[in-house]
Amino acid sequence: MVPLPGRRTASQHASIASLFNVARRASQLQWVQRYRHGRGTHSVRHEGLAVLFRRVKKHVKAQDWFAVVVDFIIVVIGVFIGIQVANWNDARQTERRAAEYLDRLDDEFDVIRARLESGIEVFGRSVQNIDLIMDARRDYAADPSSPLPDDKTLASAVNDVNSGRIPAGSPAAFKEMVASGALDTLSSEPLRQALFAYDEFAHIARDGWRSIRDEQRAAANAVTATIDVEAPDDIQSLDNSWLQSRGVVGVAREAILTDPALQGHLNILLRAQMNQYTLVERQLALANEIEALIVEARQ
Repeated sequence: MVPLPGRRTASQHASIASLFNVARRASQLQWVQRYRHGRGTHSVRHEGLAVLFRRVKKHVKAQDWFAVVVDFIIVVIGVFIGIQVANWNDARQTERRAAEYLDRLDDEFDVIRARLESGIEVFGRSVQNIDLIMDARRDYAADPSSPLPDDKTLASAVNDVNSGRIPAGSPAAFKEMVASGALDTLSSEPLRQALFAYDEFAHIARDGWRSIRDEQRAAANAVTATIDVEAPDDIQSLDNSWLQSRGVVGVAREAILTDPALQGHLNILLRAQMNQYTLVERQLALANEIEALIVEARQ
């Protein structure tokens, strides 16, 4: 195209400046997009854009408007493709991070669920043993000659009045996601809500355990004072069976069956253990729900 002769008008100068700025901004934007996403060849692409930018500048000065429009379209298309590639890379990185977090959540909730299942078993057994002692006391009060548990059974029950598990907390992966703002990488809204619900309930369970811990410990000390325990001769032989029986060598049977002070302590322990059983049961239900949502999110 042959340049138009004569002096440029003010409107022509404005058009030239506008196109010049648009082309320059497009070049800068595409380079920033490439650099931000760590493209190993961003410097080469930037050099190509610089060449294109000089061509646009040359055509604008020469008032070759057709060439300017073509160059401008090339820049716009290049920026558009660059943005799409960057978005595609972002989506892939988000999917990868989400998959990693799902794996971590799955592994951690496997451990949490196992702990909660164990807690249900331990708290349930403790409630049954407290109830056994209270039934024996009532039966003895009604008829001292009625059939009652033997010393070994009573000692085992007394030993178990305060058995339990410290409430399970929230998984480290969830805490990390909240702290880093990465929770949005999970595309499942039900899963995100379930994680928050579990975290809130885990704090409630932990606070509830702490609120009754001192009173429960004092009650347990009063009740377990009715049995005498000793460690085995070989400390290396300690195992779960000894930890459950604590090497009971003496039982104050009469105190267990008749001491009126024990009734209040047993009531405290029964309420505390039943409360913990209920909390752990509910917490396990929330953890199971999350496990199902994780499986669904992976599909």
